[in-house]
Amino acid sequence: MGGRFAVFVSACVLALAAGGCKKKAQNFGGNESAKTTTESPKSDLAAPALTVMPMPEQGTPVQLAAPLKVESKDIFSREPVTQAAQVLQVLVGWAELSQARDPRARKRTKEDADRLALEMLEKVRNGMDMAALMAEYSEDPGSAQSGKPYAVRPDSDFVPEFEALALRLNVGEAGICRTMFGYHVVKRVR
Repeated sequence: MGGRFAVFVSACVLALAAGGCKKKAQNFGGNESAKTTTESPKSDLAAPALTVMPMPEQGTPVQLAAPLKVESKDIFSREPVTQAAQVLQVLVGWAELSQARDPRARKRTKEDADRLALEMLEKVRNGMDMAALMAEYSEDPGSAQSGKPYAVRPDSDFVPEFEALALRLNVGEAGICRTMFGYHVVKRVR
């Protein structure tokens, strides 16, 4: 494993140094090798084509996945749109957080939390009932069962990321922020 892995890593480093990678084609099946072709900007250095071979120990190709983009950076880039918002939230935590008190969060990986938060955001944006989502999924002991919104103002006692998101959302809009408690899927209702 060591030799093939070192060759693979070296090829990736060379390809990235030559101008970046763009995935062209993949074939992950059976015992066939997975091929990834790279392109580089027009220069004298051409990035080599990479072939990812199955690892003998696992028998599956090495797959390098990009991390999910969970937080609503587009919303955070705006100026606040209000000085007072009423918001509902679904809180999703994971095991590595020191503030993870909910048993579901203590069993969840960060990657699982990424996927669940994005799934919740999609459901909210598709019109699912926020109170029902809160009751089923939220790990926020302050609002999960009550379904009541939080009143957020610039001088509130909420964590800064939560406050910043809430005051940048338009009425009916939803987004995600990350705090020491986990991901907050937040919808502004007033």
